[in-house]
Amino acid sequence: MSLKISYCRYRLLFKHPFGTAHGLRTGTDSVFIKVEENGCIGYGEATLPPYLEETVDSVIQRLIALIGNAPTDAVGLLSKLEEHPELLSEGPAARAALHTALVDLKSKAINSSVRQLDMVNTLKSPTTLMTVGSGDLKDIPIKLKDTLLSGAVKVKLGASNDQDALKMIKELDHRPLFLDANQGLDTVQDALDRVAWVGQDRVIGMEQPFPKDRPDLHAALRAATEVPIYGDESIQSLADLEAHADKFSGVNVKLMKCGGLDRVKELIDRARELGLKVMLGSMSESSLGCTAMAWYADQADVVDLDGPWLIKNDPYKGMIMRNGNVVLPEGPGLGVVLTAELNWTPIGA
Repeated sequence: MSLKISYCRYRLLFKHPFGTAHGLRTGTDSVFIKVEENGCIGYGEATLPPYLEETVDSVIQRLIALIGNAPTDAVGLLSKLEEHPELLSEGPAARAALHTALVDLKSKAINSSVRQLDMVNTLKSPTTLMTVGSGDLKDIPIKLKDTLLSGAVKVKLGASNDQDALKMIKELDHRPLFLDANQGLDTVQDALDRVAWVGQDRVIGMEQPFPKDRPDLHAALRAATEVPIYGDESIQSLADLEAHADKFSGVNVKLMKCGGLDRVKELIDRARELGLKVMLGSMSESSLGCTAMAWYADQADVVDLDGPWLIKNDPYKGMIMRNGNVVLPEGPGLGVVLTAELNWTPIGA
């Protein structure tokens, strides 16, 4: 049976409007990928916040162009992706979706979990995060209730009410806080002020406080505080990691920005060699994308894979969180199960 590939346009909807330094949004456009061969099915996801260059249409167009000239079997297509880095180089989310689906299919074909296929080594139990987005202060108690399963709370910064929001969260919740400014701060003092508002003993990390074209500010902040500073937008690839490792304490590895599970592992391994902390992040993916990343959770210091708890129309079931710990699903492949009817459009049919 030859390889069949389909896609589905989908919009993931947040339970509450989600605020960051980029603005307020109610959902995230996504493309789900399904690959089928010899009775096995693999799934992948491209989730596309509006601040990314990729769009639903660009993901679909890139996949159609690639698959039209690709091997007709899953193993051949997966090998082609991994051996030719130029393929889908302009579309990391598109590559991530296809690569994830093929890895899921390959491991299911031999009745193996992704862990067994990739020989993942257990290193540690990470701190887990769930996010409180910026917005009206009156919504904070409701948002906090949605985070109760995690070991710490991630707080989005960059709004005019940051100080009041941090004060309220600190008073309502006893857990450690992780601060994420999404490039929204202007000076080192801005970042230090926010740490001071919480208390340095309570802050376990800060993520990308300054624009990605300001490595000087990140380096200065790293030197000015003991709080670990994680690079996100500044570190999209292995080349970025090599260039900016000395500016940060850690790196936020995201499937959508690096372009595939193979590159996730590559970034984790190199970050460790460089002495950096590792954070696993997401762009509010469904249980599909977050579970794919969760297979690497025990190689991370911090895990921020809270998409399944932020959205209300998740069509998949996968990882769960129990007592602040990630619990992976059982079964072959990613262990993710499709629980909704989706409208699939074949590619190349």
